[in-house]
Amino acid sequence: MLVNAAKIYSTLGNPNSLIPLGVKDASSCLGMTAGSYATGKEEGADRFIDEFGTEILWLGGIPAFKWIFDKTVFKAYGLDSKIDPRNLKDKEIFDKIKQFAPTEEIKNNLEKAGKNSKLFKNLAATKFVVSTVLAALSYVTLTRLKQKYTENKIRKNLIKEHNEKKAREAKEKQNQQNPTFKGIGGIVEEFAFSPVKNMYIMDGFITTERLTDSRNMQEFVGYAIKEGSCLFFLYYAGRKIQELMENHAAKKYNKSITLDSRVLEDELFKKSFEDGSISASIEEFKKANTSKANLYEFLHTNPENKIVQIAKQSDLIKELKGTGKIDTRAFIDLKDIEGVNDKVSELYEQYKTALTKGESTDKFFDGVRKLKRKSIRNNIGACILALGVITPAAMLIKRLTDKSGKEFQTKKEIKEQLVREGVIS
Repeated sequence: MLVNAAKIYSTLGNPNSLIPLGVKDASSCLGMTAGSYATGKEEGADRFIDEFGTEILWLGGIPAFKWIFDKTVFKAYGLDSKIDPRNLKDKEIFDKIKQFAPTEEIKNNLEKAGKNSKLFKNLAATKFVVSTVLAALSYVTLTRLKQKYTENKIRKNLIKEHNEKKAREAKEKQNQQNPTFKGIGGIVEEFAFSPVKNMYIMDGFITTERLTDSRNMQEFVGYAIKEGSCLFFLYYAGRKIQELMENHAAKKYNKSITLDSRVLEDELFKKSFEDGSISASIEEFKKANTSKANLYEFLHTNPENKIVQIAKQSDLIKELKGTGKIDTRAFIDLKDIEGVNDKVSELYEQYKTALTKGESTDKFFDGVRKLKRKSIRNNIGACILALGVITPAAMLIKRLTDKSGKEFQTKKEIKEQLVREGVIS
């Protein structure tokens, strides 16, 4: 139960994961769709396709096209797409990367990528550009199809309603002439390296396309409110709320909650504080951190070091499955690893201070874990409330109180066109 909770909070609190964005955006999709159904079935269906279709392309479009590129273009050139091109930047580090390759096959693939570094970097850049462009074009295609589908559906419904109205009027007239017949009644009828940062580009394109391709002012204003709210709460407010909670925990409770939840929830991590072994790991790390090459080698040669283990636990260092060895194809940001050591050091100093004040190890870590969980709940909860409730409610209120009426503007325009064409009256 504890491990599952740690995974949930770690995932929701991970700034590099798409899942928190998906959770927040899903709440927005549900709220927007519900609000649109309140003003009409056709608009609700149109919004459902737009919101959930867009979310699927938004979250899965770029990763899907990258996967296809890996399986076709990279494979055709015989290059390993799992190698991060950032590994090729520093020759000294790259030599270490090859030296500590977990398998002979990966070592050979790394050497091949190094010999064809220009080609490899160009392919990696092309993959990012092509995947982003194709995902964007997919969204444009979805928008065009959605608009066409909605307009055709509205047109058919309006013609059907008109014909049924005429039929009812004829039937009522007949009933008035012949009272022995009773009326039957009418027929009921009637979604680049950092996955999260990849989303910035997609969101910018989606927002621009939605605003420029709006069918009328009603739709333009609705998208402006919705997209502005989404961009603010998905990419800015969530991060700021987390930072405020972390600062609050440090200042008021003297407890740092900046480490990954999987680390803070781990009993072995807690035990390393209690027995003091974390101190030796911190010092070992500091002594090794004299150069990038030395630090990189330290990560490979000291798997028992607690800082190295924490970095792995936080997914800052990736291991090759089933080997226990670091997968050297993945990029390791040494600044992030240094940051882990700083965060652990800060927490350990706070822990020692707490002990001098009579606070037990259990009480200290219970406090840290509760504060971490609360920060993630507040972050996700605030964004869900804003995107899934407040923004849709504000848009619905605006529609219901609009002087031009709450009617779906696209439906109104199609109806007027059908009247001008003489199809309905």
